[in-house]
Amino acid sequence: MDSISSSRLAPAVSWLVLTLVFLSASSVSAQLAEGIVKGETMQGYQFMSGGVGSGERDAMLEQAKSYNLALSFAAPSGQYLSDVRVLITDERGKEVVNTTAVGPLFYVELPGGRYNITASYDGRSQEIKGLQIPNSGRVSKVFHWNVPIDEFTQR
Repeated sequence: MDSISSSRLAPAVSWLVLTLVFLSASSVSAQLAEGIVKGETMQGYQFMSGGVGSGERDAMLEQAKSYNLALSFAAPSGQYLSDVRVLITDERGKEVVNTTAVGPLFYVELPGGRYNITASYDGRSQEIKGLQIPNSGRVSKVFHWNVPIDEFTQR
C-alpha cells in the first residue's frame, strides 16, 4: 500500500515544483480579459501591456493613471506593433524590467529617478538613455520602427 501512495504522490509533487519554478521567473504576469497582461517584476514594479484593438486600448486608458511611464510602439505608417522586448535599467545599470509587450501599449510604475530604456522589435533596438521619471505625473514615449507596410500584410 505504501508503494501505491508514493506513486500517486510523485505527479503531484512534480506539478508543485514546476509551478514554483514558473512563479520564480523574472516577472509574474496574468492575462486579463481582452488580452491585456498585468504583471509585476521581481523587484515589485507593476506593469501592464496590450492595446490590440479599441476595446483593449479603452480598458488600458482607464487604468493608465496608476502608472508613471507609458510607452507605445508603432511604425511610421501608423500601424501599431506588438511583441516588443522592453528592458529598463536604473541609472546604476540594474535591471528593473525585462519583458515582452503583448501589444502596442506598455505601462509601468517606477520610483522617481533616471532610467535607460531599450525597446527591441524584429531584431532592431532603440534606446532612450537617462530618461527622468518624476515622483508624480507621467512620462510618455513613442518608439517607431521603419517597418515596410507589406510586412503587416504578411503577418
